[in-house]
Amino acid sequence: MLQSQYVTIDGKRIHYLSREPSAELAKEPSAELAKEPSAGLGKGPSAKLGKELTSDNILFVLFHGFPENAHAWEAFIRTLPSHYDIVAPDLPGYHLSEPLSEERQYEVPALIKRMATFIEKVKKGRKVILVAHDWGGAIAWPLTAFHPSLIHKLVILNAAHPSTFTQSLIVSQEQRAKSRYISLLRDKNAVSSLISSDFWLLKNMLGEAFFEQEWDYASTLLNDWSQEARLSAMLNYYRCMPQDIPPVDASDEELQAIHVPNIHIGVPTLVLWGRNDLAFDDAVLEGVEKYVPHCEVIYHETATHWLHREFPNWASNKVLAFI
Repeated sequence: MLQSQYVTIDGKRIHYLSREPSAELAKEPSAELAKEPSAGLGKGPSAKLGKELTSDNILFVLFHGFPENAHAWEAFIRTLPSHYDIVAPDLPGYHLSEPLSEERQYEVPALIKRMATFIEKVKKGRKVILVAHDWGGAIAWPLTAFHPSLIHKLVILNAAHPSTFTQSLIVSQEQRAKSRYISLLRDKNAVSSLISSDFWLLKNMLGEAFFEQEWDYASTLLNDWSQEARLSAMLNYYRCMPQDIPPVDASDEELQAIHVPNIHIGVPTLVLWGRNDLAFDDAVLEGVEKYVPHCEVIYHETATHWLHREFPNWASNKVLAFI
């Protein structure tokens, strides 16, 4: 059963779902169990087995993407053997994690620092397998690059490496077209536009079938999006992106002015990729071995951007073989 837990970092609480049968769950004295809509996996008592944690224990840390929350991983979690420990946070500002005090705290370097501290707090001597999707991946790539001692292995699901994504914006007109939605989310009127349109853009991202097939989880998302402060916090991730999206027909001069970050990762890395991703052109993976030499890429021919929910068994089988 999943437990609802909190950890405080720089005065702001991060909520996370926890399945940690190998250890007593350490709670902060002030933490209260979250009161939230059920999303399919109930909450039960802590597994107080008192087993000593060592570097032989494995802890999966799961970073979700936009516009989701930690419950995005429920189907994937159910496929993992019960002896693995799992922690899935709501990213700062999402769902039950507190919004940050200033917009600049959503800049990627600040998010990396905060989430690296989160991993340090929950790690407790275990080997961390960091699994990340979408915006979770946008944080996980550089976090692993700059804090390699925290991460034993990295798994990315449909989240472009920052260097190859930026390069693809330069060389691929199709990628620039696919990324135009980002400009809508960065717009100063994005909150009011999303609310007035009954979240058409967000619903369209996730697909009509999602709201029919996964209503318990979908209801938590609709509740989050309906809160202006919460929605604004989620959009801050886009507002604080280091790179704006160039026009589809950008001039050579505009494209040549784009700076490609140099993000190198030495940790063993697995990339699982749904080929029918409407947000990414295949160009986003070209040259990834230049930045991540110990990288294996495995494609799923029919999956979309939401690989973790569409094919959780396939994903977990690949992950378990990798670790």
